[in-house]
Amino acid sequence: MSNRNRNSRGPGRGNGNSQGEEVHLWNSVKDEIKAALESINASNGNTREILAQDSYMTKNKDSTDSQTEEDKLSELLRAGVKVNESAKAQIESILEQLDVLRAVQKNIEEAESQALGLTGPRERPGGSLSGPGRAGSVRGAGARERELHKEREREREQRDKDRDNREREEKRERTEREREKENKEKEKEKEKEKDPASLYDFDGAGDSPVPSPMGNHTRKLGSVAGSAGTRDSVPPRGDQDTSEKGDSVPPDTMPNAASIARSKILYNKGQEVAFKPKPANPTDVTDWYLGRVIQVTGEGKSRRYKVQDADPDVPAEERTEFRTSANSMIGVPEAGADLKPRSKGEIVLALYPDSTTFYKAEVISTDAATGKVNLRFEGEENSGTLQVVERRFVLDYPKDKK
Repeated sequence: MSNRNRNSRGPGRGNGNSQGEEVHLWNSVKDEIKAALESINASNGNTREILAQDSYMTKNKDSTDSQTEEDKLSELLRAGVKVNESAKAQIESILEQLDVLRAVQKNIEEAESQALGLTGPRERPGGSLSGPGRAGSVRGAGARERELHKEREREREQRDKDRDNREREEKRERTEREREKENKEKEKEKEKEKDPASLYDFDGAGDSPVPSPMGNHTRKLGSVAGSAGTRDSVPPRGDQDTSEKGDSVPPDTMPNAASIARSKILYNKGQEVAFKPKPANPTDVTDWYLGRVIQVTGEGKSRRYKVQDADPDVPAEERTEFRTSANSMIGVPEAGADLKPRSKGEIVLALYPDSTTFYKAEVISTDAATGKVNLRFEGEENSGTLQVVERRFVLDYPKDKK
């Protein structure tokens, strides 16, 4: 009896088929953990690259091609999504295999407990202990776990397939959007070719993202120009009736020779200009403002510019940007440029002192020592006040203005 009981204990835990099952699962888990760690490290590296690219774009937004840098950032973000999904799938697989491994161990422990009589020995009809039955139970448990493992593998393959399908669908939709955008751009170019006036106008309502300053609103420019004597008036276009003077006349609907000539001038990135935003309403009138070219796009008749307002009261990164064309711009000479003197009585477009707005003015005289120009601005004829303006901010008055 004692011999039979000792023999019925059979192989111990960790031997035979049960050992192979446990070892196989554990080796598989270790391999999955290594792969998951590699994916996590790749994800961390991708995050650092995204942060570095974002910081680079912020620091160099005025000196780089913004579209190219945004494409690089988008590519890094897509790569990050892909590697994170891979890491997630690997971690889920590890957890599933650990569950399987725990189940195998539990079945083995229960079988050993039965063999040791801890849960009460089972007897055959003849009265002997069921030692061989334990081996059958372990083999049955191993088969069930293998089936469970295969089912987990099928589910993971299905998830991978679904993810690939989603990526293909997203790529297809992205391609369709890009194709639609290209078609719209082509249609827009065709419309411009049909309508000559559009070559000398803005690109539509989206050219000015926010309403531009109007009326008496002036903006402090510091010490760009001083004034002669006590300034006892406000900037032009206040309560004076200038309905028949200068910029108060709405622009012509078709370009004339002067605006066509201006449209042929090429401006460079970083150049200072006087620019005239398109009004929000056709009946409104806008002034000329000081700005700087920050982007040039297109060639020939399709050449367009992005100009940033020079309002000093707003931080540089928050200043309003406008899309415009050459016929709505006048170049401002660089500081220190050798410029010819202005003639007395000449009508000019000049930067009003302590502001970033240009107005129509008459040249009274030029200071030979400093080169600065004494001006009488429109609307100040009766005040006797003259304004002193730096020569480079005294521009030719647009000849297409009545």
